[in-house]
Amino acid sequence: MSRETPEIEEAVEAWARARLEALAAEAAEVASQFYLRAAQQRGERPREEWGRLGVRVRAVRAERAAPGAFSIEWFTRRWVNRTGSRARTFTTYLPRGKGDRYARSTLRGVAQPWGLAIAEELEDRFGQIRRMARSVSRVRMAVRRHAKLEQGGGEGGDTATWRG
Repeated sequence: MSRETPEIEEAVEAWARARLEALAAEAAEVASQFYLRAAQQRGERPREEWGRLGVRVRAVRAERAAPGAFSIEWFTRRWVNRTGSRARTFTTYLPRGKGDRYARSTLRGVAQPWGLAIAEELEDRFGQIRRMARSVSRVRMAVRRHAKLEQGGGEGGDTATWRG
């Protein structure tokens, strides 16, 4: 194994964590823009036009999740027993699909027209953030795979013999 491999692996890991942390902070800032703009719109509209759409940036806490992994998720809220002292909120997360962005049709189905306009604009930025986070994860995985090869491991077969 190359002497530099563990040092490189540690440096890439530190870079990946720092980059994911910065991307998550940027995503949280974009999410707060949604809430600020939504609050402004609600102030100009009657209550029945307020909307139920929300967005959340949260750390992925799954056992196999990479350190620093996060998700950006759109959801709807529903309140039950609003008049009582024990009002409850139910959250339903919207499906993103296979791409980096939520489909317009998914958001359109649950958002007020004013909320849809804000969400679509911000979803452009969220899509870019998701792509960059996935790219960071791919770099991290590629370095780990290479480190395994350096250690004599590999992915299926004899790494010492090459037949061209």
